[in-house]
Amino acid sequence: MIGLVEELANGVRVYQTTGEPADKSNIYCEYPWCPPDSHCFVYTRYAPEHAPNRHEFVACDLGTWEKRSVGFGSGGCTMNAGRFYYKRVGAGGAQEFVRHDLETWQTQVLELPDGVPMSSSLAISADERYLAYSRSLGFDPQRFGVGIADLQAGRCAIIHEDPYVCNPHLQFEPAGGRQLMVQHNRGCVFAPDGKMELLCGKEGCTLFLLSIPDGQVTRLSVGPPYTASLSGHETWLGATGGLIATLNYIEDYDYGKGRVVTVHPDQPAREVCVPWELNHIGIEPSGRVFAGDAYLPDEIIVGSPHTGRAEVVCASRATYNRARRRGGGPDLVHDSHPHAYITPDRRWVVFNSDRDGTQQVYAARLPEAMIDRLEGR
Repeated sequence: MIGLVEELANGVRVYQTTGEPADKSNIYCEYPWCPPDSHCFVYTRYAPEHAPNRHEFVACDLGTWEKRSVGFGSGGCTMNAGRFYYKRVGAGGAQEFVRHDLETWQTQVLELPDGVPMSSSLAISADERYLAYSRSLGFDPQRFGVGIADLQAGRCAIIHEDPYVCNPHLQFEPAGGRQLMVQHNRGCVFAPDGKMELLCGKEGCTLFLLSIPDGQVTRLSVGPPYTASLSGHETWLGATGGLIATLNYIEDYDYGKGRVVTVHPDQPAREVCVPWELNHIGIEPSGRVFAGDAYLPDEIIVGSPHTGRAEVVCASRATYNRARRRGGGPDLVHDSHPHAYITPDRRWVVFNSDRDGTQQVYAARLPEAMIDRLEGR
């Protein structure tokens, strides 16, 4: 059923936006998958009939729920100021990197230099000069690399190597785009055949920054010994030069959650919106209002790192089941984590839920008074 499914006492209205049985996801919540005017969002649905481009990217208009296909891709996607980017396999098996403008609906294939891995997730700088990617460099000894493709010069280089950047969550700083955030899963362990045995060790998860293109490292005071380990869920705090993240107070990665923290270079981490605890977190481009999800209790939260205020939006009614491989093959069946994010106009929170047995994408309409309270107006 597409349309209104809940009206809550706090003024929030929850809508189901998709209804087809195919596996789908609102995409991970590191940033809103929306253009600046927030007229739509992009989600992905599993489309095996289009192999090797098994993922269809779909734009859904907020409020009317009308949908248009953006294109079919082979995996990794990213956003930049209303432009949606994705990889696809073109004629003859060549890798293509596609830019689709969600406002003008124009599509262009950007040339990738040799050296960008087919399997890597990607991040792109605000001016489209640099493309960041990750690469496994070897497992005996264990080594991972962060690479930069200079799209203007047409060349690639590994600018940082480390045994523990197995899951780097690469994100360019949104304003200048010359700082790259890297997640550091210290103590992770991989077997010589490349199979992961431990995602993060007792040393804990932290973050560091790489300057682009020279790869200079800036360590951040978050994760042990400064705070509890990060959950692995973080994003840039708008254009402030800082980041916002959640901590992880228990060893269970699936359900672990903790306090929300902000951290800036050369400053200690700061807990915000105490005593709220969250799992995944995302923030709108101004960096003033975040959205996140929690498990036990099942809550989607919005809050302000500036005022310290937070409120419950709704329950996700999601099971939090982990992703799995379809038939043991290469195709990932989407996990049922909500991955909630707030749109740039702060009017909607988009999230996943498998409340009816099939994962669908939902959107919660926020009353203006809720955002006013968060901002202290």
